[in-house]
Amino acid sequence: MKNSNNNTYMFKGNETLRCVNDASFLFGRFVANELQDIGMRASYRHVMKPLMEQDGLTQLELVNITKLKAPTISITLRNMEREGIVRREKNDNDRRETHVFITDKGREMHAKVLEAFDKAEKTMLSGISAKELESIGKIMEKMTENLKNGLGGEFVD
Repeated sequence: MKNSNNNTYMFKGNETLRCVNDASFLFGRFVANELQDIGMRASYRHVMKPLMEQDGLTQLELVNITKLKAPTISITLRNMEREGIVRREKNDNDRRETHVFITDKGREMHAKVLEAFDKAEKTMLSGISAKELESIGKIMEKMTENLKNGLGGEFVD
């Protein structure tokens, strides 16, 4: 695929790295298209995942977990609340704290998000044998470890 994203030109002849980059980019594009089809903005999944793991997080906790800026979280939550995906409640003991809860509609949407990722994964892995997948996995683990070491052993997700 030629010029699939802005980083493609940076891989000076290394076809493998270009392919890894393109696969990652296209996987994200595939998921974004699926999410658009169910009426969900891609940014919502950053907030939805932690809420599905621990409902009732504060906005500050969501900022810390997602690594998004407070204004971004605030705007995202406002949009999600308007669409009935989450609800916000002030803490009775500390009115400065706002807790965020996922609604039934949000839980239904989360299930569709998981389906979208599953569909993207199945599409991406179509025609790849278990042996090939195992080999790719080992290579990707080594590449990931090399990059982590290059960052001083830290991994920021």
